[in-house]
Amino acid sequence: MAYTGGASEFGVRPLALGRRGMVASANPLATQAGIQMLAAGGTAVDAAVAAAAAITVTEPYFSGLGGIGIAVLTLPTGETRTLNFMGRSPSAARAELFTSKTQDLGPMAPMVPGIVAGWARLHDEFGRLTRAQVLEPAIELADRGIPVTVFDHERNLQSVDRLTPHPDAARTYLRAGRPYKAGEVLRQPGLAETLRTIAQDGWMTFYEGRIGETIGAYLAEHGGLIASDDLRAYPGSIKWEPPLTAAYRGYELRTTPPPSSAVQVLQTLRILEAFDLHKMEHLGAEYLAVVAEAIRLARIDAAAHVADPRFVEVPLAWMLSDKRVRELRAEVARRLEPSRVRARGRAGRSPRAGRVGRARSAGRIRRARPARERSTTHLAAADATGLAVNITQTLGSSYGSGVVIGRTGIAMNNGHHWCTLIPGDRKEIAPEKRRESPTSPVHGFGIHEAPVAPTHSYGIDPLGPAHAARGGRLAFMIGTPG
Repeated sequence: MAYTGGASEFGVRPLALGRRGMVASANPLATQAGIQMLAAGGTAVDAAVAAAAAITVTEPYFSGLGGIGIAVLTLPTGETRTLNFMGRSPSAARAELFTSKTQDLGPMAPMVPGIVAGWARLHDEFGRLTRAQVLEPAIELADRGIPVTVFDHERNLQSVDRLTPHPDAARTYLRAGRPYKAGEVLRQPGLAETLRTIAQDGWMTFYEGRIGETIGAYLAEHGGLIASDDLRAYPGSIKWEPPLTAAYRGYELRTTPPPSSAVQVLQTLRILEAFDLHKMEHLGAEYLAVVAEAIRLARIDAAAHVADPRFVEVPLAWMLSDKRVRELRAEVARRLEPSRVRARGRAGRSPRAGRVGRARSAGRIRRARPARERSTTHLAAADATGLAVNITQTLGSSYGSGVVIGRTGIAMNNGHHWCTLIPGDRKEIAPEKRRESPTSPVHGFGIHEAPVAPTHSYGIDPLGPAHAARGGRLAFMIGTPG
């Protein structure tokens, strides 16, 4: 299925090559689950959903059945589609009901979970294997248990304060009140049973059947806002959408439209296209300064303008226009003049971005979050037909809201943490509103012989990008785990 050769140009990790298909994820057990699907005759979507389900078991701090996600899918014909299942606020949600604490932790923090609905849409339309086959590796991992790694232990040490206030979460993920140590085995029988129920009764049991009823009743009892009606209505709200596109050094990049802020990635790359990064020392001072400044300016635009387009207008055409990109390129060059670099103690704002993005959110770019809050995972799969998909999924913060639904093993997200409580703000919590999401899976198309060249010039070591044929067909898929 795959050959692992020598180290790649991006670092010490070996380059994996395959002829019949590829699967890449942040966890080897999840990757193996996907490979099993390809070996059984499944499609790339079967493989991706199997890996996505397995990784909710192996990395429960990053994603779970109560989580949210997003996907980019390219068909053998070359058509690309995107699917946003990042959840939405329940119908009872109002900004005035929240505090900064309750939007982060506890039963009010979750948005309506979207992961299972996203898997369902992908698998129902593009899967070949049965639902039971696709979920079997995850069920087995949850039943038999997974060996806790040093990384798992360290992550749990950082997250224990999110789990201990919630008895069901503490019982699920802690051992006698302490994090599991490296080498111990974490078993999740409740999650195994939930996955088994989905395998037997169908994806929609999570929203309309026994599981959905359990989620709704539990959150109602504990002061949450998600009602059974919110769960039942959610699967019908997610739709296939065309990708957002831009060109970069001979490649066509396709990614997710708002409320994903992937436009920031495209704008950043368009800014960088004017700079000869390949002539700079890779990761040297000049290189890092140019890339960091481009990212900063693009983030200012995204912070000011990206939100749920069902509620506000998002000026995508302006953000990616030649005129706007030229302004930002000029600002990068201006700010990197030697005299300005010496005089500047800290990053300022682009004059144009400051003027255009005077919406209050423009100047409120949050400081880097603690490590426990950068909690996202990404995976990709491709098969011999040319079908390819990558999925980014998350609970938000590490272990999300800290809430686990009874003994089901369902960890709930804290999507409301990424919204604002400011009246009138475009990211303000509102009924059935989707959050801005930084998740930005990308498919790249081009004719270059070296398919990951653009990621090199951008300074990213991609998470196992899956490559297909050249000649204008899919050349690479990129996504980054948190």
